Amino acid sequence: MYFTRFNQVLKLNNRIFRKKVKEIVRDYGIEIIVCGPNHYLHGFPPFNMSIPFVFDYVDYLYEFNNPYVENTKILREYYKNASKILCVSKTLLDSIIPKYKEKGEYLPNGVDLEFFRNYKNFSKKKRNNNKIVSLIGINLSHSLFYLDIFPEIKREVENVKFLLVGSGPKYPLIENYIKTNKEASDYILTGFVSYEKVREYFYMTDVGLNPTLQNRYFDCQCPLKIMEYSAVNKPVVSTDLDELRRLKFPNVFLSKPNKEDYIKKIIKALNYSGPFPNLENFDWKNISKKLDTILSNI
Repeated sequence: MYFTRFNQVLKLNNRIFRKKVKEIVRDYGIEIIVCGPNHYLHGFPPFNMSIPFVFDYVDYLYEFNNPYVENTKILREYYKNASKILCVSKTLLDSIIPKYKEKGEYLPNGVDLEFFRNYKNFSKKKRNNNKIVSLIGINLSHSLFYLDIFPEIKREVENVKFLLVGSGPKYPLIENYIKTNKEASDYILTGFVSYEKVREYFYMTDVGLNPTLQNRYFDCQCPLKIMEYSAVNKPVVSTDLDELRRLKFPNVFLSKPNKEDYIKKIIKALNYSGPFPNLENFDWKNISKKLDTILSNI
């Protein structure tokens, strides 16, 4: 994406983008513009209109050549022109520079509690008495270190299977790993599963995984999959991330991003019998109400 004449192409895209946004605002009577950190695709939206601009800070915005450094130059332009800054995590909210911090609003990802909790069709017989450790959303992790867990965890836990749900760019690599593994029968690879059918796999799970890398980008994420596991009362083992430390979900076991520590935490999580977080504030219905209140008060 970052080719030689990127700046020239971005300028052309931005001119087209700004023109079209202004046309849409005029033709449809738009009252508020909400835009995420998409500068690298089309440049900044037109700020010189008579309607409020809301910056939706959904992911950590880093320098093109260094994912560990915040792109403060681009962010300042969004901050300066925004009426409100919606932050998907408390970590992002705290990262806003002091001059613009009063514009910040915490608006996390959420979970459809009614959808997940009202599932009635699951039967434990489908598991054949196996313990199921799952990763639902196989593109969640840029590293595949978690695949090496099972040849070793089998020495500690009997009748354990690894459920991998989803498809995408990582699928061929995972499929090839499983085919060449002597214990391939320990892995269950589903391929694509629609959202309507994914609940069954959360219910099948004994322990969920969130095996991300450990860096600033993932520190600032709002852990959607962890909320979904928690909605059906499942413990989770996750890479130790800043936002998870702030949320303090009692069912989440924080681990170093390596197979040795993950194995230790998975064994603990398999025996977890403690409480689960109250997710009412993360229900999409309540998040929608909060967003409506924020926008109504601009």
